[in-house]
Amino acid sequence: MSVGKTCVAFLLCCAVFIEASPYSTDYTEALNANDKTQHKDCRSIMKAGYNVSGVYRLSLNGTNYNLPCEFKDGNAFTVILRRWSNSISFIQSWGAYESGFGHPQDNYWAGLAAIYVLTTQGNNNLQINMQDWSGNNQNAVYSQFYLENRNTRYRLHVGPYRGSLPDELSYNNNMPFSTIDAPDPYGCASNMKAGWWYNYCSYTLPTGIYYPNGWYTPSGSMYDGMFWKDWYGYNYSLKFMSMTLSN
Repeated sequence: MSVGKTCVAFLLCCAVFIEASPYSTDYTEALNANDKTQHKDCRSIMKAGYNVSGVYRLSLNGTNYNLPCEFKDGNAFTVILRRWSNSISFIQSWGAYESGFGHPQDNYWAGLAAIYVLTTQGNNNLQINMQDWSGNNQNAVYSQFYLENRNTRYRLHVGPYRGSLPDELSYNNNMPFSTIDAPDPYGCASNMKAGWWYNYCSYTLPTGIYYPNGWYTPSGSMYDGMFWKDWYGYNYSLKFMSMTLSN
């Protein structure tokens, strides 16, 4: 059941042709639907006087997206991932992971294209919030988070870490994004099923399968739940995970 514990730097062994995919249409009415101003992120929304967390229309490089904003303690956060039930499968194609899927008020992935633009606009603080099945909360915060463009398969970069748990995501630093149909050389995406920035393979998997009640038996040859290794190990799938960006 090993997911690989040795950090291995590698070059992609073969080129993968990745087709473009438009952002999934979402008909949720944005809370700023009648606002003619083009807001580039949730901080811009907050500065305009909005203070209710919810879905807002953001203009990212001229393309409109309906994305969730959370306002807390004078800060604005754009939610790029939310997991709290198994209502949406995260076993998705490259096109889905690039364009986004799910519902911005529910289980949801914003899409690599949107995340990339948000990071180029200065939203480089990544916060990962987690809750176990007993109601305990933990968090992980990374500064200098950004993605390279799609020609690199949105290669991941994370900087200094602080949080209530040991750092797990830095293991994935400098890795390209992989999915079941745009796989990594070690078969991590194929065996763990989720799209992620796999090394060999990963110490955390926020996009993993949502197994109710915590402890689980993986569906295949590798642990594939929604885990943070140094909290409960690979075979405990968390109750809640979210990823947010701020500047």
